[in-house]
Amino acid sequence: MWYDLKAPKIEVLILNIRSTKYALAEFIKRMERLKFLTITSYSDCPSQLHNLYLIECLSNLRTIRFEHVLVPFIQPIFALRNFRKLSLVMCEIGNALMCSITETPYILSNIRELEIDMCYDLKELPLGLCSLVNLEKLSITNCQEFDVLPKGFGCLSNLEILRLHCCTKLQELPESIGSLCNLSFIDISDCLSINVLPEEVGELCGLRVLKMDGCSGLQELPGSMSKLLQLEDVICDEETSYLWMEFKSFIPNLKINVVEDDRFESFMKIVQ
Repeated sequence: MWYDLKAPKIEVLILNIRSTKYALAEFIKRMERLKFLTITSYSDCPSQLHNLYLIECLSNLRTIRFEHVLVPFIQPIFALRNFRKLSLVMCEIGNALMCSITETPYILSNIRELEIDMCYDLKELPLGLCSLVNLEKLSITNCQEFDVLPKGFGCLSNLEILRLHCCTKLQELPESIGSLCNLSFIDISDCLSINVLPEEVGELCGLRVLKMDGCSGLQELPGSMSKLLQLEDVICDEETSYLWMEFKSFIPNLKINVVEDDRFESFMKIVQ
């Protein structure tokens, strides 16, 4: 029977579900070698997951991907010893990432990559996530209600890649971003509400690529941009490219790559 399945050597488990409610089977906690778990719902609305606590004892689990599910409280997962990547795609997150009494799961976490895409109820990240000091890649994309990064964002000392594509309500980057000396790639393309960048961006001594096409609200760049000596590629629209001209003499290897602005696409992002 499915509920009594014995598969101790299984390393990959892919569950495709169609019901609005789904309870993980007891056998999952016996899959001691499981490294990759993905759960995808094909229901009309996000499926509710139950019994997620069963995976908290899977010490070899490295990657979890949830797609189109209502994410339950998942804090304890972050404390799994070998956990490296969490992907949430088209999910209802609610308070799943929020801390309760303690931030210990985040402090103990070895996670390297966090991906959140098309999760339309996400408005902010909990401050506790700034304790993920081993995090190298953070991707929050197409989250239309996401409007603020925590002030303690600069505590993510090992962050190398930051993607914030099409977070249309995000208004600013936190000043603490200047502390991220390992950050080499930033994507704020189609962040329509960003109208100013903090002076502290100029402290990003390792920044090599800045993707900022579609930032229609941005009218000027801080003077500190002249200190980005490692910057190699700026991807932007034509209007923003003019703002960069005055910095070319300060940044020796800078290339400004202009992308064509699709006005209809930009309009649709505004009205969505």
